[in-house]
This record gives sequence, C-alpha cells and structure tokens, in this order.
Amino acid sequence: MLGLVWILIARMLGPSDLWDQTQPKTISYTTDIIVHGGEHWILPLERGALPATKPPLYNWLAVPMVKLLGFGSEVAHKFPSILAICLCWLVLVRLGRRLDANNDGSVGWLAGLALVACYPMFKLGYLARPDMLLVLWMLLAWIASTAVLADASRLPNETPRLTAHSRRWLVAAFWTCIALAGLTKGPAALAGVLYIVIAARILTGSWRGVGVMRPVSGFAFALMINAAWLAAVWRINADHLYQELWYNEIYGRVTGVGPEGNRKGPMGWFIDLPNQLLYYVVRFMPWSLCSFAAMAVLRQQRSKARSGDSTTQNWKSSSASRWLYGAAIFVIVVIGLFTLSTGKRADYIAIALPQGALLAAWWLLRMDSRFALRLPWLAPTAAIVGLSAMTIVNQAESSAPVKGFGDAINQFAQEAGALIRNEPLPVAYFITGELHLQAMIGTSVSEERRLLFELFDGDQPFWLVAGRHPEEPRDPAERLSRTRQAAKAHFEPLVRSAVMSGTGLWPEQVTLYRVTPGSKHTAN
Repeated sequence: MLGLVWILIARMLGPSDLWDQTQPKTISYTTDIIVHGGEHWILPLERGALPATKPPLYNWLAVPMVKLLGFGSEVAHKFPSILAICLCWLVLVRLGRRLDANNDGSVGWLAGLALVACYPMFKLGYLARPDMLLVLWMLLAWIASTAVLADASRLPNETPRLTAHSRRWLVAAFWTCIALAGLTKGPAALAGVLYIVIAARILTGSWRGVGVMRPVSGFAFALMINAAWLAAVWRINADHLYQELWYNEIYGRVTGVGPEGNRKGPMGWFIDLPNQLLYYVVRFMPWSLCSFAAMAVLRQQRSKARSGDSTTQNWKSSSASRWLYGAAIFVIVVIGLFTLSTGKRADYIAIALPQGALLAAWWLLRMDSRFALRLPWLAPTAAIVGLSAMTIVNQAESSAPVKGFGDAINQFAQEAGALIRNEPLPVAYFITGELHLQAMIGTSVSEERRLLFELFDGDQPFWLVAGRHPEEPRDPAERLSRTRQAAKAHFEPLVRSAVMSGTGLWPEQVTLYRVTPGSKHTAN
C-alpha cells in the first residue's frame, strides 16, 4: 500500500506533465466530448479540428470527473489512470494472497510492491493516456481466463474449483474485458486472445482445451462491440477510419511504413528485434530478472515431473503452479506479440507487468533461495531506492522544455478559463501550438485565421488566446494590429503566462486578450 500511495503523492504533488506523451490529444478529446456532445462521443476532435486516433473509452470514463472537478483539473483528466492503477494493485495483491493461502499471504503484498515500484507504473499510473486502463482490462481478462483454464486442467482425482455457473460468468467476463480493451486501445486486446490459445495447449495438454473459453461466440461478441464503434466512425468520417485508424495506427505501425512505425520500413523489424524484450528487462528492473528466474524454475519443475522424478510435485497437481504457468505464458505472449510489430514502444509491455510482478514475488518468497525471507530488507530497500530515484527524476523535469513548463500552462489555463466562464464570449486562438490550453480552458475550436478574422470583422467582443514565439519579439496584439481586419480593434490583455519555453516548438508566452472589434470600439 505504501508503494502505491508513494507514487500517487509523488506524481500528484510533482510538476505537471500534461504537455508530454500525446496527453494533450487525450484531454482535448475529453473536453471536446463535453463541449460538443453528439457524434463527438464517437469521434472526438483535438482542438476542434483533428479527429481522435484512439478509441474513446478512456475519454468516456474521464468525462464525469472533468464535469465534476472542472476542465482545469489535472486529476480529473487523469482519473481513469489513477483508478486503474489502484484497482490493478488491489486485484494483484488479493490474487497473490489467495495463491499463497497456505503460508502468510506475503506473495500478494510483495507482488503489489513490485508492480508499483517500477518506472512504467510510476509514469502510466498518473498519465492522461489509455495505457493504464488497458493494463487493468488485460489483467482482469487474464485472471478470468486463467481461472477457467486452471480448473479445466485439473487432475482426474482433483475436486473441481468452479461450478458450471461460475465458469460461464468467468468466460463472459473474459470476453467483456477483451471488448473493453479493444475500445481502450484497439488491437492490443488480441494479446488476451492469443494467450488463451497458447495457455490452453500448455495447461490442458490439448489445443481443444481452448474450447472451454467459447472462442467463436466470445470473439464474435468482442468483435461486434468494437465493430459497432468502427461503423459509427465510418459514418462520421470514412477517410479518417481508413487513413488514420487503419493505415497509420495499425498497418503502418506494424509494417513500419506509416508515421507511427519506426520509420525504417519492414527492415526495422530485424533492426529492432530485441527491443520489446529489452524494454521489459530494463524498465521492470530488478523485478524482471526475478520473473525470468521464476520462469526457469517452473520449466525445470515441469521437466522433472515429466521425467518421473518422484521428489518433484506434479506441476499440474497444484492450482498455484498453474496460475504461475499462466503468468509466465502471458509475459512471453505479450513480448512476442509486440515484437512482431516494427513500431516498438516501452509502454506496450506494461500489460505484462502484473503477471511479471506475481512471478517475481513467488520466486523471491517461495523458492529455495528465498531471498526475501532470509533478507527481509532486500525487496523493500530495492523498492525504496527505485521509487526515490523516480521521484527525483520526476521533480527535475528533465524532459520539459524549461523547468515549470507544465505548471505555467496550467496556471494560465485556470486563470484564463475563469474569466472566460464568467463572460461567455466567442473564443479564438492564435499561435498557441499543440498544447493542451484549449482543453484546460474548456474550449474546442479550430485555430484558423479565417475564423479569427471573421470575429475581427464582426461587432461582438471576443476572447483571444495568443502566443508569442521566441523568434517573434513583438507582442501578439501588435502583430495582429498590423493586419487590415484588426487594425482598429482594441486589445485588452488580462492574463499573461510566465515565460514557458526557450524553443520554437511551443509559444514562449501566452496572453489572454479581451478584444473589441474596430466597428464596436469606434462606436464606443
């Protein structure tokens, strides 16, 4: 529990990172759904212009909290990830304690500690992206399927653990989680489908063992749910469905020919072949090494059992051992499946970390070495060192353009958003870049000069959020006033951000103006 609380406090009280790792897209989709509703629930837009590149389940879950806490609440936009990591931790701890019921249940707490004391969970648990939510669905799907397959692989003289009724509910839960995973991050859900096929062969000894999971009807159900969303997207924007969601996000990413691939073409598959395995090893240290040690022990036990070694318990005679085999199979399936894609990212292996944590905890506590029992300080010390290092790096904001960048954006958005809500006038944007300003302010409009100049030509006051780049020394109002449409307009600066960036990638400073067009200003 302390590890989970640590990462949440460290991330919540640390500097804002909403500008990082495509989070601006995610929170823009959530804001767009709230602002416009209707078909935007199916295909939300980024800044009122760019259609979503991911399924919308994360945004659907974020909407209630953003409505409750406001557009400017970072916690609200990240709430699905916060909830997901808490549930993942709780489910994993309870599972570990159940599998370790004959002892003191310590496998559960150590598995929970290993899960949160690694960089991927430290980052994803407080990130406005669908990855953590995907981890939750895949963990629940794995638990449901492994419970069924473990019971199906019991020995002839072993008492069944599941009734026919509970088995049906678990199968339904598995395919429901697969459907939800698809609505969270698309084809990544296929890892769960591949797992039941391979796990059925290994655990039950026959490919026909997968039949207990009702693969035909179950897959049809999950496919139907996701196909319904895709059909709705097709009706709204068929070109986006083909070009972005299919070609760029799936085909181009897998083959390497699209913008989301590795930009090396099909040869990138060979060049980057070991990357997913290395991501698992490095990003999940030191628990990754312990999980591999556990896999080696499980393989050794199974080989001895097959050779008739009477000193080794039959690998199928223990329910816990079947769960551990299931965990090992899932880790291998995830690494292997995403290795097939030329576009390889570290966050792809996050869905295998709960199972890896379970394996690591079992090896540390229940094997002959029993490091965690002989050296009880070892695992907590490793976790504290890792969490401390991650917290220090997070506080340093090493990836930010300048220190305090994210906090400066949030502060401006909250102050500007309050003024805009108090006087609901049209809002226009000018050179604000690909930031999350619109989403935090609570607007979703296209940043087009045509629309801006239409407001200048009108007779109604409006709000203008304008940015200034480092290479442009003039104030945005001075720059705009040189145009014919805005020559007679009155610009009243009300909120100005701190200097946020020293690069040309983002505005160096952003200002909120209350603009009175020329005709109206002259009349006054």
